[in-house]
Amino acid sequence: MFKNKVLMIGSLLLAMQVAVVQAVEKSPNAETVEVVVNANGFPFSFVDDNNNITGYDGELLKVIDQKLANYKFHFNAVSRDAMIIGLSTGAYTLAADHFYLTKERAAQYAYSGQPSGISDLRLIIRNNENDIHTLGDLASGKKKLVPIHTSDARYTVIDNYNKKHPGQQINLQPNGEQSAADIFKAVASGEYDAAIYPIGALLALNKALNLNLKASGSVGLFPNVYLYKKNADPKLIEAIDHELEALKKDGTLAALSRKWYDEDVYGLPGAESVKVNTDWE
Repeated sequence: MFKNKVLMIGSLLLAMQVAVVQAVEKSPNAETVEVVVNANGFPFSFVDDNNNITGYDGELLKVIDQKLANYKFHFNAVSRDAMIIGLSTGAYTLAADHFYLTKERAAQYAYSGQPSGISDLRLIIRNNENDIHTLGDLASGKKKLVPIHTSDARYTVIDNYNKKHPGQQINLQPNGEQSAADIFKAVASGEYDAAIYPIGALLALNKALNLNLKASGSVGLFPNVYLYKKNADPKLIEAIDHELEALKKDGTLAALSRKWYDEDVYGLPGAESVKVNTDWE
């Protein structure tokens, strides 16, 4: 029910924003592209109560599909682990799940040259927590961080911090798949002191779940990318990159950000300089 309400909120705004997107006529020889998203990755992508794929990435990919004459998307929604397995085996061509680019991913997959979005990464803490403001506070205070899936680039962010601060490290523990809601509940309950997560998910879920949480200042702005199977057609990647760049310029990405994250990440200081790069540190 909540997801349907979120879907309705701002739908008029988004409809006005994307109304100017004219669907191109598909070529009779258009190549089918197997696209996969996270079935339970609200607000980034998820399957709603009407069995529709939606969320930021879900809607963005549908807009891109409308603009490509030589390709047509076939959408799949599975678990995050199944996404990675399917991409690795070649069952899927393109995967979208608010991915950050890591050294390991760049070696294993092809990836978009244009960001599919921007992640405003924050520390999520309880409202009565006044000692955690930075990653350094987590380390010096020996605070408990919610464990992170090793395939998640948030794990890499903390791991890189620890490599740079060998004398005062954050307690980083691996974990399996977790939804944003479960991660936030683990902090709200007092089981953990903090989570590191994009603030958009907190803004979307905090009121609905009645969580007593707040966010720190920004840990950093990170580009999100689409991951492609290793032997994906470079022309496909180039075509999608072209549309991502155009949709950023015409404000569609900002509109989707406002709708799904309750924040215009493209209006944040430094957002304009966020690029896909291979600076793993």
